[in-house]
Amino acid sequence: MTKVREPSSIVEMAELCRLAQPLVKYMEGVTQDDIDNAEDVLDALGACDFYQLDDSVVRAVDQVYEQTYGGKTTDEIILDADCRLPSNICAFWSPGSKISFTGRASNLPFMYLAFADPDGSGKNLVFLISPYFGAVFMGSYQVGVEQPILISGYTAGMDETQQQVHTMNVLTVATMCSLLNQPSFTKREPAGSRQERRAAKRSGGYTTDAWHKITWNIGEEVKAKLTRDEPVRCMPLHYTRGHWRKAEEGWKNTTQRKDGLWYQWIEGFWSGHPAFGIKKSYHAPKMGDAA
Repeated sequence: MTKVREPSSIVEMAELCRLAQPLVKYMEGVTQDDIDNAEDVLDALGACDFYQLDDSVVRAVDQVYEQTYGGKTTDEIILDADCRLPSNICAFWSPGSKISFTGRASNLPFMYLAFADPDGSGKNLVFLISPYFGAVFMGSYQVGVEQPILISGYTAGMDETQQQVHTMNVLTVATMCSLLNQPSFTKREPAGSRQERRAAKRSGGYTTDAWHKITWNIGEEVKAKLTRDEPVRCMPLHYTRGHWRKAEEGWKNTTQRKDGLWYQWIEGFWSGHPAFGIKKSYHAPKMGDAA
């Protein structure tokens, strides 16, 4: 059995994934789709921006996921504009991220890869990638539309649980993006060591500024400034999820639903600031619990 290597940074994780993709065609039980996905991923990694999320940011992603999408069907979901990708091609990883696949080894390190559909459909394609299973297409999502759109990567033969897992992973990426697109909440610093970044540039052709470590924009200085200039935000960070409210025909962002009435979609929004803590929710799923 292959010994599973635990990457110490997103730079190392990206290099492990890049080196693994050409080997996918030699894996047992591989399909042509697997080979095609590996080729697409290899091309994408060369032009990717990489985001290493601090553990506390990941916990917030799990909480926001539950508050925003918990108990909803895909037909009820509209993705806010903040869920747009922060770069044309993005990879997201957090130290210790593991995933288990039915019929495969458990606790395999992975990261998310997302990029705009090359066909120009406006959809963002989401993959799970790993040095140990290549790439698995999860599905796609689209933002900024009036009708709920969420297309998961179902294939014939998948049971309902597998479909739900695909949907969960797609929505997890959308949630990550919604946090990264809040510059007043998060800050970006170079990820990995300078030596790692230079070595990755030599071996994989990555740009040295492609690596980002995402942490909360907190500290006494930030807290003091907010208290002085924006006291209305001096509360723990929390998210009010998007929701429908009754409307009249012709209003902006309205649609007629099954009951025959008109409703207006109110986009979700952030309030407060992480410098004052994070309001927690309960029963939040953990990233990569199963696939």
